[in-house]
Amino acid sequence: MSAAETQPRAGARIAGLLRDILPYAGLIAVLVFFSLSSEFFLNFRNFERLVTDSATLMLVAFGMTLIILLGEIDLSVGAVVSLLAVILAQLMAAGLPWPFAVLAVLGIGLLLGLFNGLVTVIGDIPSFIVTLGMMAVATGLSFVFTGAISVAILSEPFLVLFYDARALGLPVPLWITGAAFAALAFYLTRTVPGRQLYAIGANPAAARMSGVPVNRRKITVFAIMGFLVAAAAVFSAARLGSGAPASVPALTLDAIAAVIIGGASLFGGRASLVRTLMGAALIAVLNNGMVLMNVNIDAQFIVKGVIILVAVVLERLASGARP
Repeated sequence: MSAAETQPRAGARIAGLLRDILPYAGLIAVLVFFSLSSEFFLNFRNFERLVTDSATLMLVAFGMTLIILLGEIDLSVGAVVSLLAVILAQLMAAGLPWPFAVLAVLGIGLLLGLFNGLVTVIGDIPSFIVTLGMMAVATGLSFVFTGAISVAILSEPFLVLFYDARALGLPVPLWITGAAFAALAFYLTRTVPGRQLYAIGANPAAARMSGVPVNRRKITVFAIMGFLVAAAAVFSAARLGSGAPASVPALTLDAIAAVIIGGASLFGGRASLVRTLMGAALIAVLNNGMVLMNVNIDAQFIVKGVIILVAVVLERLASGARP
């Protein structure tokens, strides 16, 4: 092998190593930075709220991992979370007991995800376009349903359970997020349909020729995404104490950033739920730390954008392609 061939391969290996350690090293770096920069960051109460507040992002990022693993994308998650939080608040305001309201929202989220999957697969339309349309519809409905006014949630049991309650000393949202992570990790690594997602993302045509039900798997993943988005909406509504349009404007960016920081390929075929977890934790710590330091919201977007660009470049270099 010539020196000219060896150098690019060595560069790809180094880039791959940097890509794989980015979520871990980045998380450690921001933890150290904010610990030294803000006297409030290491406060136990702050960490408790950090864990609870990150539940919404974690759930959506887990679902986005499956979507991106297939080589697809979902741009509607932030708008749908806001819409479902509005619906949840309005159902409870109308007198529906909170358990039934939560079940109704979970069902609606599942149906919306199923709709995205069906239109993408049956209509043979890029998921980018389908979910962009869903984002516009969900945003519009949120404002139509509320008249641009937030709907307060007055159910104390709901607010306590999904935000303040503890089980074995840990916040309930943490237990639910952990259960979702465990279920999805089992699905991806221990079931045939889950392992088939990697083959579909890497080469859909080859997977279809091998007998993999590609369309069915894609529809299933979008449905799972819809259910996770609905669960995230429940946490979001409990955290804010209301349902409001455009209540989580940065959620879509944050979820995609978490998956990309975790080393997933935007072209499909490779993603890690564990590294997505680390990427989501990195984004959550960034959000929390920059708020404590009174960093302007626009600057927060710049920081996240730079991190995404670094992660994408490392991914492209690691795959042997030119960035």
